[in-house]
Formats: sequence, C-alpha cells, structure tokens
Amino acid sequence: MTTYHTNEGSFELPEVGFADRTVHLFEVPLDEGGELAFIVCRTPMPEGKSLREVVLAHVAHEAKQLGGFKILAEEERTWAGVPALEVASRWRSEGAVVYQRQAHLAANGLWILFGLNAPLEARAAGDAILDRVLSSFRLHDGP
Repeated sequence: MTTYHTNEGSFELPEVGFADRTVHLFEVPLDEGGELAFIVCRTPMPEGKSLREVVLAHVAHEAKQLGGFKILAEEERTWAGVPALEVASRWRSEGAVVYQRQAHLAANGLWILFGLNAPLEARAAGDAILDRVLSSFRLHDGP
C-alpha cells in the first residue's frame, strides 16, 4: 500500500500500478475582468526522453489544439535547483487572446508543469505571480 497525503487528509492505494498524475488548479477573478488560472501537474517522466523532448511534444500538441497558438518566448532556467524549460505563448479562446506561461521541470522521476493562463492584458500580473510561486518552490526527496 502507498499512502498519499493531501491538505485534507490521507489515504492508501493498493499496489496495482496506479500512475500519479496529480493536477492542482487555482483560479482568481481579475478586477479588470476575466480570470487568472494557475495549474500544477505532475506525471511520471517518460522513459528515455529528455525534458526538452517532453516539453516540445507538449507544446506541439497544444499548438494543434488551441486556435491562434503562437510561442512568444522560450527560456532555460533553474528552479528549486533543477533545470527547467519555460515557454510563454498566446492563443485565442472565444474571441479573446489568452496569455500562457509554463515552467517545466524534471525531478525525482517526475515531469512537473507549472502553468499560468490569463488575459493577454494581465500578462505582467500573471508573470509576477508565477515568478513568486516558482521562487518559493522547494523539492522534497523522492516522489
């Protein structure tokens, strides 16, 4: 049995091959309208793939799924002492332009994605929030 802990409690899962693909989603309405969404996803790192390969495949998938998708910037960084690849992009949804910034990390056998979506007009506020979250992120030992 594997014990999982959440903010609300803990539970045990039988050892039957579950893959942990945890997703956390946080949303906040913006004063100027729209909302800012912050997401954290974790999934096992695909075997034999580099972080760059995983991120490029992820971005290519999004480019096919999201109308008007365009990469605005890509940057290699270090967060929590591990290499990270950040991608900023924009896309269209229901006539509005959405700004998206993602930070991808590979650590402890996991691919961890921190993402932020906001109206393009709220880009600076969104970047400030994501930078603050990432600068506070600390890795624990093991998955």
